[in-house]
Amino acid sequence: MAVLHALIAGIAQAATFFWDSLFGLIFGFLVSAVVQVALTPATLHRYLGPGLRGLLYASGFGIISSSCSYGAAAAARGFYRQGADARAIFAFLTSSTNMNIAILILFWSLLGWKFAFAEFFGGIIIIAVITVGFSLLFRPGELARLQAEYNAARSHDPMDEHAHHACGDGGEPARGLASLGRRETWSAIAATALADVRMLRTELVVGYLIAGFAAALIPPGWLAGALHAVGDVPYVGYLLLLIVGLLIAIATFVCSMGNVPVARYLANAGIPLGANTAFIYGDLLIIPLISIYLKSFPRRVAWTFVALFTIGAMLAGGIMERLIGSALGGVSMGSMAVNDRVTLICNVVALAVVAAIAIVILPRTRVAPTE
Repeated sequence: MAVLHALIAGIAQAATFFWDSLFGLIFGFLVSAVVQVALTPATLHRYLGPGLRGLLYASGFGIISSSCSYGAAAAARGFYRQGADARAIFAFLTSSTNMNIAILILFWSLLGWKFAFAEFFGGIIIIAVITVGFSLLFRPGELARLQAEYNAARSHDPMDEHAHHACGDGGEPARGLASLGRRETWSAIAATALADVRMLRTELVVGYLIAGFAAALIPPGWLAGALHAVGDVPYVGYLLLLIVGLLIAIATFVCSMGNVPVARYLANAGIPLGANTAFIYGDLLIIPLISIYLKSFPRRVAWTFVALFTIGAMLAGGIMERLIGSALGGVSMGSMAVNDRVTLICNVVALAVVAAIAIVILPRTRVAPTE
């Protein structure tokens, strides 16, 4: 009976987290899908060149593209094989998983504006650290030379077809926002959103279940005490908290949006905002993704990215804690919780939008003329 009670409590808490964030999920996926239909991966690739312009385009495209870490890593590999600048690629990878519209909407709805702010501007700090680090650690022209040598050595890699597909076959034109008045465009939007949901469903389910069972079974006071004990270590306490945040992300193996409900539980347990955002950033450091990096880039480039991203994530967490965590009185779940009535209204509206899109894209049935 105790096991059954724990199982029911964990699932019920996970369902509560899911309900609180349902409208954020729906609108986030829809907005992301609309932009993906208007701007294809081939269009993105043409702008991912060296220099500030390439970084800005890469970061912007990442913000409006899919938020799945695995999908972003696959696209980054495709961009690299097509000759995009490594710094722009890693800016795209960082922004698409930490500054993405879907992520920010979900953060705002489930955790509040402070986390959304920290997630977005912390991502900018990480991109700056990665860009400056690569520019200092590699001589002028060295990144391009390593890229050319790497791509030439792997010109017959069987994964080329997947990378080619990830880049949109190199010539697919963007349809543009003007096409939103066509039924076919909304069919493509629905298909894109469903594809993103399928891509993220494991991470989302695991994330909600981890958060639900942790909230139901682990006493917040115990975890809060452990976290505060780490934070109270003289001189290096907060640094250790940032490291703990990254280690939790690596241990959970959950990426992108699936981390958000876990972050809510950690906030309830008293982990500071900076360490919690470091946990969110850590989704790009899970072992399966590092394995993908090593298969997608020269080993020196891949490990340099991992090292610089780790430094950038910890620095961003510390700065965000200083700017809005401590300066604004810390994090209060009372200010982050979405009012139940507002949540109900928003969820009903979101579900109505989904129903309207489904009606629009349903095949038209023709009635045979009577003789």
